[in-house]
Amino acid sequence: MIPRAPLRALRATFVYLLALKLVHPEGLAMSLPRLLPLLALLLAAEGCVSQTNTQTQDAPSTPDAPSASGAPSAPPRPPSPESVTPKNPGGDADDPTFAALMRLATEPWVNKSDNANTILVPLADKKNWRGLRIFGRPTRASFRYGDAYYAAGTVLYTPIEGPNDPEACLAKTFDEAMPLAEANGVRIGGRQRIRMNQVVGAEVRPMVIELIEGRIDNLLHRDDYIGGLAAYQSFPGTCLVHGFAVVATEHPELAAKVRSRWITEAAPKLAWANKVKQAPEFKDR
Repeated sequence: MIPRAPLRALRATFVYLLALKLVHPEGLAMSLPRLLPLLALLLAAEGCVSQTNTQTQDAPSTPDAPSASGAPSAPPRPPSPESVTPKNPGGDADDPTFAALMRLATEPWVNKSDNANTILVPLADKKNWRGLRIFGRPTRASFRYGDAYYAAGTVLYTPIEGPNDPEACLAKTFDEAMPLAEANGVRIGGRQRIRMNQVVGAEVRPMVIELIEGRIDNLLHRDDYIGGLAAYQSFPGTCLVHGFAVVATEHPELAAKVRSRWITEAAPKLAWANKVKQAPEFKDR
């Protein structure tokens, strides 16, 4: 049984996010309970890095999905094409969440860049993702899938002293982001670490993916999430981390399929644009 977050923690979280001044304030009002754990998972998944299971492999596998039942035996009525929009990728389907996750599980990957066109982020169903800017927490690029935040992704690009290998970058992300997760009352569950390689041009570089599960259970809302943080070898003195999280409350097996696609098809493809030949400036995009 996961304890409920104290009311004072919720109030503190709300004030904190207001201070961040998220763009699309109406989205904050509509989806605050769902946005909080997504951000916390993306920015603080390294909660217990020393306790994670690790493996090294070429074709990564994902941990078992949450034990709740997955997609219904008879798929619900899909949305009409004209009802699918960036605000509501689930459209007018009988089950909009199932419809939105199905799109993430089946639509092709297309690169979306940051505002400066310096980094390429693969997104499934690209046309229905929208940019998300978080003041006070610099990110290179951040995106949300639907106003209900069925999924979210972010790219962190920060300076680091000492080694800039993927393991060190994950540890740095943890040190900087754990207060956010604690303030949001997010409980980090199962974790698994995957070590693999990324092919960039003629180079083969190491990368590490930390797979995580999490839950928020409070007076306003309860949701389960699964996601991951991928850390890359980037320019000397810099860290490059790509976070992805998807809602798994109602359809955990389908959410696991979405994350599995991200691990094998998207995370290894994130890369700087060809025009970027040296470390870019550290700016919030």
